[in-house]
Amino acid sequence: RTMASDPPFNPRGNRYDQSSFWGRLQHFREMVDPKTLLTTDEELDAAVSLLSRHQRGEADNVSNAELWEAKRVKDAVIHPTTGEKMFLPGRMSAFVPANTIPTAGMLLASSPATTIFWQWINQSVNVMCNYVNRSGASVDWGQIGQAYGLAVGVSCGIAVGAKKLVENGPPMVKRLGIAVPYAAVVAAGAANVAFTRMPEMKTGVPIADADGNVLGVSKQAAVTSVVKTVMSRNVCLPIAPMLLPPIAMGGLRALFPPISRIRPLAVVGELSLVAASIYFALPIAIAIFPQEIQISTSVLEPEFQGLKDSKGQPITYVVCNKGL
Repeated sequence: RTMASDPPFNPRGNRYDQSSFWGRLQHFREMVDPKTLLTTDEELDAAVSLLSRHQRGEADNVSNAELWEAKRVKDAVIHPTTGEKMFLPGRMSAFVPANTIPTAGMLLASSPATTIFWQWINQSVNVMCNYVNRSGASVDWGQIGQAYGLAVGVSCGIAVGAKKLVENGPPMVKRLGIAVPYAAVVAAGAANVAFTRMPEMKTGVPIADADGNVLGVSKQAAVTSVVKTVMSRNVCLPIAPMLLPPIAMGGLRALFPPISRIRPLAVVGELSLVAASIYFALPIAIAIFPQEIQISTSVLEPEFQGLKDSKGQPITYVVCNKGL
């Protein structure tokens, strides 16, 4: 990216256009880049110092590109609400390495015990990521504990139960075995998100008109937000890492039969395919929907029907924060 193409720096804004899929994809690619895990304390201090100087009006000779880069470094390490360094394994930039081994473990699990173990590890990684990347400073440990227990129970129950059904089923059903770990992850992830965000679905989320004027809170908007989050994060994201590696490994075994006999080689191959799948799929999945989504007023509660904006024009859609 050239300096000329960088927009004017805005400490509360985004370097990329979030109204387009390509802009969101570029943003999330930066967010999940594992290279930021190597950021040293000196580099972090320099980035924070530069942003502080800019805030005080003492960075006139610094380019927009340098300021955006400093913000990228700070945002990857420092929690926006607490102002503290985030626990390294739970950062978004650690998503690929932190999820590679549990995902490969779920795909390679051959017994109920190993299936349960890797499903538990996977949900533990999920809850760590959710906690580290929470939006607020306070934590409802009861809510987190309940969501964690529900997700573990759902994922283990489906993974073990569906696997037995597939194994005992006719040949056509046995071909669906490849999709069992995926189905377990999708169901558990959806249950986790839905349970964690149940309070906002009960009370509603703030909605605003196109000019940013808050119109009230809507339960229907909350449900739409959660559904879109589940679709991108829990349905679309696992497709590549849970379904593509087994297919690719089948092709590798056909082309290179010794890989089936050399266990370490097969494990390395599986891990490499899973890591590559997560790395490329994650930004695409979470970029599908914008963070700020538009919802037609026709699907909202009666009190939001027939409203007019400051110019007297009918309000046909509202905006709300979807969450990640």
